[in-house]
Amino acid sequence: MRPKHRELIYEETGRRLQSMLRRFGEAHELYPRLRPGLSHAEVRRTVARLRAGAVHSIDPRIPSHVLADLLEGSIEQDLIIREGAEEMQELRELEERLGRRAR
Repeated sequence: MRPKHRELIYEETGRRLQSMLRRFGEAHELYPRLRPGLSHAEVRRTVARLRAGAVHSIDPRIPSHVLADLLEGSIEQDLIIREGAEEMQELRELEERLGRRAR
């Protein structure tokens, strides 16, 4: 890989890492992870039903509105994690493209 390409990757990695760390730093609470395979649309429908009183929390100690808040926080946290994973994949692809060009 050419030094110019390597420098480009280092700069891009630094920018993306700073962006990702800033997003993680803005999160003030940690939320439970969503179950694998569960879509955000499904969770949003459940949140709407909880808030409307159509369904209730299965644990009577947890009010429905608190559970809805937790689920919404879980969606936001999941989006941040997915964005970070996508950025890392894009960096790997960039590195592969630049590595192939140098050959």
